[in-house]
Amino acid sequence: MSKKLLPVIILSVVLLLSVSCSKKPAAVVNGKEITMEAFNRQLMLRKESAKAGGASIEEKKLKGTVIDELIGYELLIQGAKEKKISVNKDEINREIDSIKQLLGEERFNASLKKLGITLEELKKEVGERLLINQLLTSMVPENSIKEEDIKDYYMNSKIPFMKPERVLVKLIQVPTREEGEKILKEIKEDKIDFDTVGERFKKEKTAVVSEYGWARSDLFTGTIADALKELKKGEVGGPYKGKDGFYLLRVKDRKPSSVMSFEEAKDQIRSMLLDQKRQAVTAKYIAEQKKKADIKVYVR
Repeated sequence: MSKKLLPVIILSVVLLLSVSCSKKPAAVVNGKEITMEAFNRQLMLRKESAKAGGASIEEKKLKGTVIDELIGYELLIQGAKEKKISVNKDEINREIDSIKQLLGEERFNASLKKLGITLEELKKEVGERLLINQLLTSMVPENSIKEEDIKDYYMNSKIPFMKPERVLVKLIQVPTREEGEKILKEIKEDKIDFDTVGERFKKEKTAVVSEYGWARSDLFTGTIADALKELKKGEVGGPYKGKDGFYLLRVKDRKPSSVMSFEEAKDQIRSMLLDQKRQAVTAKYIAEQKKKADIKVYVR
Protein backbone atom coordinates (compact mmCIF):
# COMPACT_ATOMS: atom_id res chain seq x y z
CA MET A 1 0.00 0.00 0.00
CA SER A 2 1.26 3.49 -0.84
CA LYS A 3 2.71 5.31 2.16
CA LYS A 4 1.13 8.53 0.94
CA LEU A 5 -2.27 6.88 0.78
CA LEU A 6 -2.02 5.36 4.27
CA PRO A 7 -2.83 8.59 6.20
CA VAL A 8 -5.85 9.14 3.94
CA ILE A 9 -7.12 5.61 4.59
CA ILE A 10 -6.47 5.81 8.35
CA LEU A 11 -8.39 9.10 8.31
CA SER A 12 -11.30 7.34 6.64
CA VAL A 13 -11.47 4.89 9.58
CA VAL A 14 -11.64 7.82 11.98
CA LEU A 15 -14.11 9.94 10.01
CA LEU A 16 -16.18 7.29 8.24
CA LEU A 17 -18.24 9.80 6.35
CA SER A 18 -21.29 8.33 4.64
CA VAL A 19 -23.11 10.15 1.85
CA SER A 20 -25.97 7.73 1.30
CA CYS A 21 -29.58 8.77 0.80
CA SER A 22 -31.58 10.12 3.74
CA LYS A 23 -35.03 11.61 4.25
CA LYS A 24 -33.57 14.71 5.89
CA PRO A 25 -30.34 15.65 4.13
CA ALA A 26 -27.84 18.07 5.59
CA ALA A 27 -27.10 19.29 2.07
CA VAL A 28 -27.57 18.35 -1.57
CA VAL A 29 -24.69 18.69 -4.05
CA ASN A 30 -25.66 18.42 -7.72
CA GLY A 31 -28.55 16.18 -6.73
CA LYS A 32 -26.47 13.97 -4.39
CA GLU A 33 -27.55 14.04 -0.75
CA ILE A 34 -25.25 14.38 2.25
CA THR A 35 -27.16 12.77 5.10
CA MET A 36 -27.80 14.29 8.50
CA GLU A 37 -26.34 11.09 9.92
CA ALA A 38 -23.04 11.78 8.17
CA PHE A 39 -23.10 15.41 9.25
CA ASN A 40 -23.89 14.61 12.90
CA ARG A 41 -21.21 11.91 13.03
CA GLN A 42 -18.56 14.26 11.72
CA LEU A 43 -19.75 17.06 14.01
CA MET A 44 -19.51 14.74 17.01
CA LEU A 45 -15.97 13.69 16.09
CA ARG A 46 -14.87 17.29 15.64
CA LYS A 47 -16.34 18.21 19.03
CA GLU A 48 -14.55 15.30 20.70
CA SER A 49 -11.29 16.32 19.05
CA ALA A 50 -11.68 19.93 20.19
CA LYS A 51 -12.55 18.84 23.72
CA ALA A 52 -9.53 16.54 23.91
CA GLY A 53 -7.30 19.40 22.82
CA GLY A 54 -8.85 21.81 25.30
CA ALA A 55 -10.13 24.08 22.52
CA SER A 56 -13.31 26.12 22.84
CA ILE A 57 -16.21 25.27 20.54
CA GLU A 58 -18.39 27.75 18.66
CA GLU A 59 -21.33 25.56 17.66
CA LYS A 60 -22.51 27.62 14.70
CA LYS A 61 -19.02 28.09 13.29
CA LEU A 62 -18.17 24.41 13.73
CA LYS A 63 -21.35 23.35 11.94
CA GLY A 64 -20.43 25.59 9.03
CA THR A 65 -16.94 24.12 8.86
CA VAL A 66 -18.20 20.54 8.94
CA ILE A 67 -20.84 20.95 6.23
CA ASP A 68 -18.33 22.83 4.08
CA GLU A 69 -15.86 19.95 4.39
CA LEU A 70 -18.52 17.40 3.46
CA ILE A 71 -19.54 19.44 0.42
CA GLY A 72 -15.92 19.67 -0.68
CA TYR A 73 -15.53 15.92 -0.19
CA GLU A 74 -18.58 15.23 -2.36
CA LEU A 75 -17.37 17.60 -5.09
CA LEU A 76 -14.05 15.74 -5.22
CA ILE A 77 -15.84 12.40 -5.59
CA GLN A 78 -18.01 13.79 -8.37
CA GLY A 79 -14.94 15.27 -10.06
CA ALA A 80 -13.17 11.91 -10.00
CA LYS A 81 -16.19 10.19 -11.55
CA GLU A 82 -16.46 12.86 -14.25
CA LYS A 83 -12.87 12.08 -15.21
CA LYS A 84 -13.80 8.37 -15.46
CA ILE A 85 -11.52 7.46 -12.56
CA SER A 86 -12.44 4.13 -11.03
CA VAL A 87 -11.22 1.64 -8.45
CA ASN A 88 -11.82 -2.10 -8.34
CA LYS A 89 -12.82 -4.40 -5.51
CA ASP A 90 -9.31 -5.82 -5.16
CA GLU A 91 -7.87 -2.36 -4.47
CA ILE A 92 -10.53 -1.69 -1.85
CA ASN A 93 -10.04 -5.07 -0.18
CA ARG A 94 -6.27 -4.54 -0.01
CA GLU A 95 -6.81 -1.25 1.80
CA ILE A 96 -9.30 -2.84 4.20
CA ASP A 97 -6.78 -5.61 4.95
CA SER A 98 -4.07 -3.00 5.60
CA ILE A 99 -6.33 -1.16 8.05
CA LYS A 100 -7.09 -4.44 9.84
CA GLN A 101 -3.39 -5.23 10.13
CA LEU A 102 -2.68 -1.75 11.47
CA LEU A 103 -5.48 -1.70 14.05
CA GLY A 104 -5.83 -5.42 14.75
CA GLU A 105 -9.05 -7.37 14.15
CA GLU A 106 -10.52 -6.56 17.58
CA ARG A 107 -9.95 -2.79 17.40
CA PHE A 108 -11.10 -2.74 13.79
CA ASN A 109 -14.44 -4.36 14.64
CA ALA A 110 -14.82 -2.19 17.75
CA SER A 111 -14.33 0.95 15.64
CA LEU A 112 -17.06 -0.11 13.23
CA LYS A 113 -19.42 -0.86 16.10
CA LYS A 114 -18.71 2.40 17.91
CA LEU A 115 -19.47 4.46 14.82
CA GLY A 116 -22.45 2.35 13.83
CA ILE A 117 -21.36 1.40 10.32
CA THR A 118 -21.07 -1.88 8.48
CA LEU A 119 -18.09 -3.34 6.66
CA GLU A 120 -19.83 -2.65 3.34
CA GLU A 121 -20.25 1.02 4.28
CA LEU A 122 -16.57 1.21 5.15
CA LYS A 123 -15.68 -0.35 1.80
CA LYS A 124 -17.75 2.33 0.08
CA GLU A 125 -15.90 5.01 2.04
CA VAL A 126 -12.50 3.49 1.22
CA GLY A 127 -13.45 3.34 -2.46
CA GLU A 128 -14.36 7.03 -2.41
CA ARG A 129 -11.09 7.91 -0.70
CA LEU A 130 -9.19 5.97 -3.36
CA LEU A 131 -11.06 7.88 -6.06
CA ILE A 132 -10.10 11.19 -4.47
CA ASN A 133 -6.49 10.12 -4.09
CA GLN A 134 -6.31 9.22 -7.79
CA LEU A 135 -7.92 12.54 -8.73
CA LEU A 136 -5.35 14.50 -6.70
CA THR A 137 -2.52 12.42 -8.15
CA SER A 138 -3.73 13.20 -11.67
CA MET A 139 -3.84 16.93 -10.87
CA VAL A 140 -0.53 17.00 -8.98
CA PRO A 141 1.65 14.01 -9.94
CA GLU A 142 4.60 13.06 -7.75
CA ASN A 143 7.10 14.15 -10.40
CA SER A 144 5.71 17.70 -10.24
CA ILE A 145 8.15 18.38 -7.40
CA LYS A 146 11.54 18.98 -9.00
CA GLU A 147 14.95 18.29 -7.50
CA GLU A 148 15.86 21.99 -7.65
CA ASP A 149 12.70 22.87 -5.67
CA ILE A 150 13.71 20.41 -2.96
CA LYS A 151 17.29 21.67 -2.83
CA ASP A 152 16.15 25.29 -2.71
CA TYR A 153 13.83 24.54 0.21
CA TYR A 154 16.59 22.68 2.07
CA MET A 155 19.12 25.48 1.60
CA ASN A 156 16.72 28.28 2.57
CA SER A 157 14.89 26.64 5.46
CA LYS A 158 15.23 28.75 8.61
CA ILE A 159 14.89 25.62 10.73
CA PRO A 160 17.35 22.82 9.89
CA PHE A 161 16.07 19.32 9.25
CA MET A 162 17.12 17.30 12.26
CA LYS A 163 17.79 13.62 12.68
CA PRO A 164 16.43 12.78 16.16
CA GLU A 165 18.54 11.11 18.81
CA ARG A 166 18.55 7.33 18.50
CA VAL A 167 19.36 4.65 21.05
CA LEU A 168 20.23 0.97 20.93
CA VAL A 169 18.38 -0.57 23.87
CA LYS A 170 17.83 -4.02 25.36
CA LEU A 171 15.10 -4.67 27.95
CA ILE A 172 14.40 -7.45 30.43
CA GLN A 173 10.77 -7.57 31.59
CA VAL A 174 9.77 -9.38 34.79
CA PRO A 175 6.45 -9.59 36.69
CA THR A 176 7.60 -8.11 40.03
CA ARG A 177 9.96 -5.46 41.36
CA GLU A 178 11.66 -8.06 43.58
CA GLU A 179 12.61 -10.19 40.57
CA GLY A 180 13.93 -7.11 38.81
CA GLU A 181 16.05 -6.13 41.81
CA LYS A 182 17.44 -9.68 42.01
CA ILE A 183 18.55 -9.56 38.37
CA LEU A 184 20.02 -6.08 38.80
CA LYS A 185 22.06 -7.34 41.78
CA GLU A 186 23.51 -10.15 39.66
CA ILE A 187 24.49 -7.69 36.96
CA LYS A 188 25.99 -5.00 39.17
CA GLU A 189 27.36 -6.85 42.18
CA ASP A 190 28.17 -10.25 40.69
CA LYS A 191 29.50 -8.63 37.50
CA ILE A 192 27.41 -10.84 35.20
CA ASP A 193 26.87 -9.47 31.71
CA PHE A 194 23.38 -8.05 30.99
CA ASP A 195 23.03 -10.10 27.79
CA THR A 196 24.07 -13.31 29.55
CA VAL A 197 21.53 -12.79 32.34
CA GLY A 198 18.83 -11.90 29.84
CA GLU A 199 19.40 -15.03 27.75
CA ARG A 200 19.35 -17.25 30.85
CA PHE A 201 16.04 -15.91 32.10
CA LYS A 202 14.66 -16.03 28.57
CA LYS A 203 15.48 -19.76 28.30
CA GLU A 204 13.97 -20.37 31.73
CA LYS A 205 10.88 -18.45 30.53
CA THR A 206 10.90 -16.33 33.67
CA ALA A 207 11.44 -13.05 31.81
CA VAL A 208 10.73 -11.42 28.47
CA VAL A 209 13.79 -10.06 26.69
CA SER A 210 13.37 -7.44 23.97
CA GLU A 211 16.12 -5.99 21.84
CA TYR A 212 15.42 -2.99 19.64
CA GLY A 213 17.42 -1.89 16.67
CA TRP A 214 18.31 1.77 16.47
CA ALA A 215 15.15 3.51 17.73
CA ARG A 216 14.25 7.14 18.29
CA SER A 217 14.45 7.90 22.00
CA ASP A 218 11.40 10.17 21.80
CA LEU A 219 9.21 7.23 20.78
CA PHE A 220 9.55 5.62 24.22
CA THR A 221 7.04 6.63 26.89
CA GLY A 222 6.58 6.64 30.66
CA THR A 223 9.32 5.56 33.03
CA ILE A 224 11.44 4.08 30.23
CA ALA A 225 11.46 7.44 28.43
CA ASP A 226 12.52 9.12 31.68
CA ALA A 227 15.26 6.53 32.23
CA LEU A 228 16.63 6.98 28.71
CA LYS A 229 17.17 10.67 29.44
CA GLU A 230 19.50 9.77 32.30
CA LEU A 231 21.29 6.56 31.30
CA LYS A 232 24.58 6.91 29.46
CA LYS A 233 26.02 4.53 26.89
CA GLY A 234 26.70 1.13 28.48
CA GLU A 235 24.73 1.83 31.66
CA VAL A 236 22.04 -0.44 33.14
CA GLY A 237 19.01 0.86 35.03
CA GLY A 238 15.85 -0.35 36.71
CA PRO A 239 13.63 -1.89 37.71
CA TYR A 240 11.17 0.59 36.18
CA LYS A 241 7.44 0.05 36.57
CA GLY A 242 5.65 -0.27 33.24
CA LYS A 243 2.26 -1.26 31.93
CA ASP A 244 3.03 -5.00 31.82
CA GLY A 245 5.48 -5.43 34.67
CA PHE A 246 8.91 -4.14 35.65
CA TYR A 247 11.78 -3.42 33.30
CA LEU A 248 15.54 -3.45 33.41
CA LEU A 249 17.23 -1.79 30.50
CA ARG A 250 20.67 -1.36 29.11
CA VAL A 251 21.61 1.43 26.74
CA LYS A 252 24.03 -0.31 24.43
CA ASP A 253 24.78 2.80 22.38
CA ARG A 254 23.50 6.29 21.57
CA LYS A 255 23.57 8.49 18.49
CA PRO A 256 22.93 12.15 19.29
CA SER A 257 20.57 14.36 17.34
CA SER A 258 22.21 15.80 14.24
CA VAL A 259 21.44 17.90 11.17
CA MET A 260 20.31 15.85 8.18
CA SER A 261 22.30 16.07 4.98
CA PHE A 262 20.40 17.01 1.82
CA GLU A 263 20.35 13.36 0.71
CA GLU A 264 18.89 12.31 4.07
CA ALA A 265 16.24 15.05 4.08
CA LYS A 266 15.17 15.20 0.44
CA ASP A 267 12.48 12.48 0.56
CA GLN A 268 10.91 14.15 3.59
CA ILE A 269 11.00 17.54 1.87
CA ARG A 270 9.58 16.12 -1.38
CA SER A 271 6.67 14.59 0.52
CA MET A 272 6.03 17.83 2.40
CA LEU A 273 6.13 19.99 -0.74
CA LEU A 274 3.89 17.54 -2.58
CA ASP A 275 1.33 17.63 0.25
CA GLN A 276 1.40 21.44 0.31
CA LYS A 277 0.92 21.64 -3.45
CA ARG A 278 -1.95 19.14 -3.42
CA GLN A 279 -3.67 20.98 -0.58
CA ALA A 280 -3.47 24.26 -2.51
CA VAL A 281 -4.70 22.68 -5.75
CA THR A 282 -7.51 20.89 -3.90
CA ALA A 283 -8.71 24.11 -2.25
CA LYS A 284 -8.67 25.91 -5.61
CA TYR A 285 -10.47 23.05 -7.36
CA ILE A 286 -13.23 22.88 -4.73
CA ALA A 287 -13.71 26.67 -4.85
CA GLU A 288 -14.07 26.55 -8.64
CA GLN A 289 -16.49 23.62 -8.52
CA LYS A 290 -18.65 25.36 -5.90
CA LYS A 291 -19.21 28.26 -8.30
CA LYS A 292 -20.63 25.88 -10.92
CA ALA A 293 -22.39 23.40 -8.64
CA ASP A 294 -26.01 23.30 -7.56
CA ILE A 295 -25.64 23.22 -3.77
CA LYS A 296 -28.45 23.39 -1.24
CA VAL A 297 -27.57 23.51 2.48
CA TYR A 298 -30.21 22.68 5.10
CA VAL A 299 -28.04 22.72 8.22
CA ARG A 300 -28.55 25.76 10.45
